[in-house]
Amino acid sequence: MNCIIVDDEESARTILRKIIAENYPGIIICDEVGDVASAVKSINKYKPDLVFLDIEMPNQNGFALFNYFDNPTFETIFCTAYSEYALKAFEVSAVDYILKPVSISKILLAIEKTVKLVGQNQIITRVNTLKENLQSANLQKIALPMNDGLVFVKLEDVLYFEADGSYTSVVLKGSKTLVSKKIKEFDELLSNDNRFFRTHRSYLVNVLQIKKYSKKEGALLEFDNGEQVAVAREKIKEFDEFIGGLKV
Repeated sequence: MNCIIVDDEESARTILRKIIAENYPGIIICDEVGDVASAVKSINKYKPDLVFLDIEMPNQNGFALFNYFDNPTFETIFCTAYSEYALKAFEVSAVDYILKPVSISKILLAIEKTVKLVGQNQIITRVNTLKENLQSANLQKIALPMNDGLVFVKLEDVLYFEADGSYTSVVLKGSKTLVSKKIKEFDELLSNDNRFFRTHRSYLVNVLQIKKYSKKEGALLEFDNGEQVAVAREKIKEFDEFIGGLKV
């Protein structure tokens, strides 16, 4: 693969170049530049498969790069010093990143994940989803990995996540999508989102989508589509407190 490095810090470019050269001889670094304008020229010249892109740069930040390409064919790994919340936005948007200060393990992990996406040409959609997620107090959309790419859904439309072994079913009002992620991963990504609660080892529910909460025959949640989800016995007290001490 051909790649370019876009970072205004020469030391950061040097570290990244050395790590790539020592661990990925198959990745050819065609160019190194320090701003978005130079990156646009370099991409048009070298047609890279992969771009390592710093976010905080003078004049224009890294996101501005995508204003210059209607349908970019290159994959992108962002370099960022963002907060934990922002990193969750990257993860649910399926955008790979390296957290500064960079380390060998972080770079190698990001490359391993990104090379699988080369050729899917969904980077604009993923970056737009990321920007939308970063601009809101709550995450807005989540990217669901499929065999042929990614499906993007609004989190507010999710009724619940249901565990299915090493997979998870993402249930919306009119559809169900099976994705190759464990429910634990969704639980961790949404751990600070007060719309979602892990009611059971098999269920992570959107409490704003609950139509009815019944305790007649065990604790059950009902949604508009008629489906029901259980609240584990050991979770009932915590769940009641989570939703404001609701009594049924």
